[in-house]
Amino acid sequence: MSRFFNESRKASRHVTVGPRNVDLQEHISRLREGLETHSRPSSSQVRQVLAPLEDANNIASQVVAARLENCRSIRLPRDNEQLLLVPQYNLPMQQAMEAYQTLRTRLVKHEGRHGMRSLVISSAAPGDGKTLTAFNMALCFARIQNWPVLLVDADLRTQGMSSLLGRAGAAGLADILESDCAYDQAVLQTDVPDLYVLPAGKSSTPAPELFSRAAWKEFIGWSSESFKLVLIDSPPMLDLADFELIASPCEAVMLVARSGKTSLETFTKTCARVDPKKLAGVVLNACEEVGDKDYKYYRYAVGGPSSS
Repeated sequence: MSRFFNESRKASRHVTVGPRNVDLQEHISRLREGLETHSRPSSSQVRQVLAPLEDANNIASQVVAARLENCRSIRLPRDNEQLLLVPQYNLPMQQAMEAYQTLRTRLVKHEGRHGMRSLVISSAAPGDGKTLTAFNMALCFARIQNWPVLLVDADLRTQGMSSLLGRAGAAGLADILESDCAYDQAVLQTDVPDLYVLPAGKSSTPAPELFSRAAWKEFIGWSSESFKLVLIDSPPMLDLADFELIASPCEAVMLVARSGKTSLETFTKTCARVDPKKLAGVVLNACEEVGDKDYKYYRYAVGGPSSS
């Protein structure tokens, strides 16, 4: 499960993160100024945010269709024919979907204010759930009419997203950065309307060298022009040089922490590596329900087996 701490002012709640109790909400709220009240939007508020966007997105879908008319198609893996993976603790699928939709609504608002077209999703260490979060968020955004989404596996070492999609070792991002591989030969159209994926690909060149090339900036520029939103599943941030190179040409970053695993010290080090102007929010994954009724809803957020 996940709690999306996108600019929260409620700093008096306490949750367990790592080996001790910490006031994580207060800590996150201090990361940025001009914070908003943290509350679950009503269904009418969700419609108010999304409805005006749908007509304007018709052109975006047409652009993608024209630029990627030759790309191959794949069928996304299902679990009992569900597009979202099974939530942890056997929670109802509908409640997990509602939590993702809340997260989506907040990011849509962020996109409206800041013009966000590329979002890097990362975490401190493997096993925090960033890959599953990125995958399910891509599914949620693609449900908005005429909102084409590209999901990129930029974790070239583990290729967790590519493995989840059954495309490990297939042509992908590394091939684009390594050679002159055409974009439409690597990007795959899924059987979910407006959802496209780019596997990690394969290359013998170290990942930091690939992401330091101009080809990465050029690809982000092309994909940001072609899609309404580009979600990049980044490698874990600590002890790897990839993150800064990946995030450099991108417009926003969302962090994933895992309750009971990510310590406050580790989380602080992770946040220190993010440009505060790019921080779109934080997801607390696998959190337990807290006592206050205002937060009970968030125990139903991101579920499923953790992916690094």
